[in-house]
Amino acid sequence: MELRCLFIGFVLLAACNAGATGDPCSETADCEAGRCEIGGSFPEGVCTTACSANADCPDGFSCISRSSGICLRNCTDDATCEGERGEAWQCREESLEDGGGNQRVCIGD
Repeated sequence: MELRCLFIGFVLLAACNAGATGDPCSETADCEAGRCEIGGSFPEGVCTTACSANADCPDGFSCISRSSGICLRNCTDDATCEGERGEAWQCREESLEDGGGNQRVCIGD
């Protein structure tokens, strides 16, 4: 009984420490939504959520046409992205997954 309770506590603790959408990651297990985009335009990785429209993303995020639709943080300038994620991240205009135009989001070089 004691071992089972310890295991359940460990699993719950691991889930509490998983990153939210927009947080850095190095593997899928690092993200509460279970998706980590790594490499290329995602230096040091980013936790994200699959989407088909902005309504599928958390507040402050947009559904961008990358990797069949992913949620990335909205921004207005490079300083916002650099301050949150580092110098490799910029505020760039990207196409929305639903074809409704473009949105400025934090994305890597």
